[in-house]
Amino acid sequence: MGFLELGIRTWNTVWYIISLGLACSLIATQDSSHARVNICLWASLWGLLFSSVYGFLAEFMTSLAWPVILLTFELLNAIFTFSAATALAVGIRTHSCSNQSYLNSNAICEGSESRCRKSQALVTFLYFCFFGSLGLLFFIARKFMSGGPFGHKYNSNNAPKVGVPTMSQV
Repeated sequence: MGFLELGIRTWNTVWYIISLGLACSLIATQDSSHARVNICLWASLWGLLFSSVYGFLAEFMTSLAWPVILLTFELLNAIFTFSAATALAVGIRTHSCSNQSYLNSNAICEGSESRCRKSQALVTFLYFCFFGSLGLLFFIARKFMSGGPFGHKYNSNNAPKVGVPTMSQV
């Protein structure tokens, strides 16, 4: 893993932790269950476990660093974070958090300016995670294309030579 890829993975880890905290805060203060907030919690937790923890483990344990697994996890991270951020953005409709009539009518904000600001911040951080996942997806796809799905490509030129040995081999 190069320094740029490691930097993006670290950057993504910070945003996943922040988005996980915001999603937990929204869930802890809600009056009723909101599926949009729950999917944000799921996307943050999934990304933290499989993009950050598994990604860093794969850096130090080469047996985990199969490009096909990393590519699958990062593709799922991109899909989950984009879906969660978009679902929450549609749910809050990004109005002004100081407009009390909007706050009272929005089911996710539940009349609270604090919940409105937290949900707007959560959308922002999830989109940061999404773009970080796209960057990681690019690097992992390059490894996948150059090294094959399991990190090494079979090349017929490197196949062992069989047959009668030459005089220099004896």
